[in-house]
Amino acid sequence: MFKQILALTWKDLKIFFKDRGAFIFIFLQPFMFIVVMSSAMGGMFGGDANHPIQLLVVNEDRGTQAAALIKQIGNTEGFAVETTWNGEALTRESAEKIIIDGKRGMAVVFPADFSEALSQALGATNAQTTKVTLISDPATPSQVIQPIIGTLNGLLQQATMTVAVPQGIDMLFASFAPQASATQRDAFKIDAEKAMSGGIIGGQPIATIERTTPPDMRIEKYPTAFEQNVPGYTIYGIFWIVSMLASSVLTEKRDGTFRRLLVAPMGRTAMLAGKMLPYYIINVLQIAIMLGESWLLFGLNLGSSPAGLIVVSLAAAATATGLGVLVAALARSEAQIGGLTTLLLLTLSALGGCFVPRFTMPEWLKSIGLITPHAWALDAFQDLLVRGYGLVDVLPKVGVLAAFTIVFFAIGVWRFRFE
Repeated sequence: MFKQILALTWKDLKIFFKDRGAFIFIFLQPFMFIVVMSSAMGGMFGGDANHPIQLLVVNEDRGTQAAALIKQIGNTEGFAVETTWNGEALTRESAEKIIIDGKRGMAVVFPADFSEALSQALGATNAQTTKVTLISDPATPSQVIQPIIGTLNGLLQQATMTVAVPQGIDMLFASFAPQASATQRDAFKIDAEKAMSGGIIGGQPIATIERTTPPDMRIEKYPTAFEQNVPGYTIYGIFWIVSMLASSVLTEKRDGTFRRLLVAPMGRTAMLAGKMLPYYIINVLQIAIMLGESWLLFGLNLGSSPAGLIVVSLAAAATATGLGVLVAALARSEAQIGGLTTLLLLTLSALGGCFVPRFTMPEWLKSIGLITPHAWALDAFQDLLVRGYGLVDVLPKVGVLAAFTIVFFAIGVWRFRFE
């Protein structure tokens, strides 16, 4: 009995190792996913020394306090401060354009009165306050934004203390006198409270952070978790049609269906297109159901351009189905289909930003992400659902998805074996 078990085991192992494609994918797939996800998540939640979050900084301050604070931010682990772009000092307008173009995700703007507010607040009857503006792409998840806001708030409080404490001490010595009256002593207590408050005047901080978006991104409120996550997971989900399509093609090859169809008056391209069409319809329905259920159950905002949403959905579904034709042409067994599909879809989804926002990735990984259809489809959906854009704005990205579809389908037809 034991010999029989060993014989069966050895038989299946030989079959597995003879299938070189399956052998490679079964070991390569988890390793590739580890490498890609580890690299992509290097800048998540505040970044790290190797993959810092790149932060545009605009200094409009007429004094010196903002410059000192900017230097401190640059020395904080996890941040890389950029005060210039293409050799020119950043302005609010140029920083907003960079964010709109998708080259960076956030910018901090220090106002002109920043130093003045910090230096005069303790001595003023009506304390002057100021606002530091954090401009961000509305598609940036809140779990990324909030830790950054928390870090900036902490640095603002430290900067306020640096200015407030010396002023408070001066006021304490100036107010301290043996002959002080009760009125003077009460005023002295108020000054002491101010000195020890760390810049909190009347219950309000001297410097606060105000979050906003570039004016051309037409958004009335910040997106919910569903508006941030539904596009990414929708794109991730529709590409799994690749596995279904490729498995169906392999089954029909084994059953001889394609061999019989070759005698029919039908071109090979038309034959594959006919095979592709039902899965394309399934993909379109999948997108409609996912977005519809999210709208019905969770109040997902579907944007202001139904036409744009339809066009992007059709283009994304076509790209996913085209990739299915390509995988069907390359894979030779069920094991290869499973391995190749998993390797491709998890890697492309990670690089395309479906799991981790692309702006937190290192530059080289962001550049690689542009060769994935997922990045273009996700960006187009976020343009419509989160950034408030319309059909005309997403047409260039739809064109890129169409190009992916044509390339996938053309290579699939070229490499496809009908027997």
